[in-house]
This record gives sequence, C-alpha cells and structure tokens, in this order.
Amino acid sequence: MEEQLVDFSMLEELSGGDAKYKYELLEIFLNTVDGGLNNLQQLTEEGIDYDAVYKQAHTLKSSAAIVKVKDMYDRLAKIEDMGRNIAEARTTSGKDEIAHLVGQMVTTYQQARPLLVAAQQKNKPAA
Repeated sequence: MEEQLVDFSMLEELSGGDAKYKYELLEIFLNTVDGGLNNLQQLTEEGIDYDAVYKQAHTLKSSAAIVKVKDMYDRLAKIEDMGRNIAEARTTSGKDEIAHLVGQMVTTYQQARPLLVAAQQKNKPAA
C-alpha cells in the first residue's frame, strides 16, 4: 500500500475537529512552509551559510510535525543535523546530500500543496 502524501491526523487531534482552527493552522502552515522552503532552497543553492540552513530546517520541523507531508519531517531533521555539522566545521561533506534532500522535499511539497489548500478551503469559516 502506498503511503499517503499528507497525514492530517495530528491536525485533527490538535483542532478537536474545529474547522476554523484547522483553517487557521493550515494558513500558518502554508505561509510558513512556502517561504521557509524557498529560503532553504536558496540557502542550499548558495552553499555558504550552513548555520542559516540548519536553523531554517529546525524552524520548519515544528510545522512538519503538525501537518505531515510525506517524509518532510525526517528530511528536515537530517538537513538540520547535517547543516549543523557543516556549520560547526566538524565536516565539509554533506552539502550535495543536503541540496538533494531539499530538492526532494520541494518536489513532494509541490505535489502535496494542492491537497493542503483544498483542506484549508474545506474548513474556511463562513463569511
């Protein structure tokens, strides 16, 4: 059986089924992840500031723990750890792997984003 692209179980648990709360959490998630992934991608393309890379990955992990996009949390944890190691000069290896992980994550997120937007709109409060 293929693993689902988005797991909303934690969102459901946190919201207690409250549609307005789900809408707001998804709004925050989409805004945070859209900007954060763009920033992470730019940082890895520049390949200079791995302190910023691991901090950005750490920030995104919080959102990825609530709205679970396939493999996002695990990839962010690995990027965070590897970025910290590079930033602290314990190693210089891993830059290419970080870029690869970010690329995979961006692709997966682009596939999941329409599902996230649809879930958000489904829970939009009546005007």
